[in-house]
Amino acid sequence: MKKLIHLKIRTIFVATAIAAMPLVASPAMAATAVQSFSGGALFGFNSGGETVGFTFSTSDDLLVTQLGWYAPNGTLVSSRPVGIWNSGGTLLGSTTVSAGAPDGTGFRYATTTPISLFAGQQYFIGGRDTQADGDGYISSVSGLVMGPSITFRGSARNSGSGFTFPNVIDATTTNGRFGANFQYTVQSGAVPEPAAWALMIGGFGLAGAMLRRRRVVASSLAR
Repeated sequence: MKKLIHLKIRTIFVATAIAAMPLVASPAMAATAVQSFSGGALFGFNSGGETVGFTFSTSDDLLVTQLGWYAPNGTLVSSRPVGIWNSGGTLLGSTTVSAGAPDGTGFRYATTTPISLFAGQQYFIGGRDTQADGDGYISSVSGLVMGPSITFRGSARNSGSGFTFPNVIDATTTNGRFGANFQYTVQSGAVPEPAAWALMIGGFGLAGAMLRRRRVVASSLAR
């Protein structure tokens, strides 16, 4: 009898936990760092090669899942390496954005090994621009809209050889070198929804009632 009661109690706890899980958290939708800009001009290739992009900070913990490059002429002619660095110049992750049409936003994206960014930290994103193919990037925009949790801190570049940390900053508010971009999800902990709380509390109450019943049954059997 005691084993049966314990089994019922465990079943209630497990069922309550499983039922509550989908209500506690739901998959986050990906946001885009550079959402829109206005003005500016297409800057052609740099014959010596440059790594260009921008520096930014975050107000939440983020997970970067896609890196992209701007496709100004309706298609990206050449592949581009794009990466994100921390403020100390360590490359946190990178990928190569292949040639092709934009992914519906004016940018073409490629999946990267997830990159964790932390609230209150400053980061740099950049891509290599070398080919005389018309790809280029938009420079000196007059208006800029960034995604939630992202604060633009200035354009960044490095004219050194190879794909390198773009550590030369222009702090003009919306000057920008908008070739590189990224998509991300916010990693802050989710608060359980009211329905989840109600379900969990109800389950605990039912478990308590079963425990009380167990004591009554155990007491009657002992007589």
